Amino acid sequence: MARVLVIGIGNPLRSDDGLGWSVADQLSARSEDNLQVLKVHQLTPELSETLSSVDLAILVDAGAHGTPGTLTCDPVSITDADLRFSHDVTPATLIQMAKTLYGKAPLAYLVCVAGKTFEHGESLSPEMTAAVPVVVAKVRDLIGMN
Repeated sequence: MARVLVIGIGNPLRSDDGLGWSVADQLSARSEDNLQVLKVHQLTPELSETLSSVDLAILVDAGAHGTPGTLTCDPVSITDADLRFSHDVTPATLIQMAKTLYGKAPLAYLVCVAGKTFEHGESLSPEMTAAVPVVVAKVRDLIGMN
């Protein structure tokens, strides 16, 4: 069983929204025994079971606000969770669901990079392309793989 889960969030057909998938692809290319990497279009309640089985979860996503290419890394706090949702599951809600439904919530971080464009397209902007290796290094640092 993997000890660490990395979830790349986004849509690779919406330009910079494909950041999470690009990072996930790079991390998947290096096979690590204790690492599981997933690519998802959005967070769904079903992921809470998978999260409950790991010690560390790192969610990687593109943000719509901020200076393009700017990286943030924030711990996900279950105290920020709101279990009332319909179509929008936040990282905090998902971690809280893991704890509530399965009795265990991993330590979790949201690594986010502000995007420049979210138009239809399969290429990342230059700012986001430059950020990909920085994000991979950040994730590897959080995991303790550097």
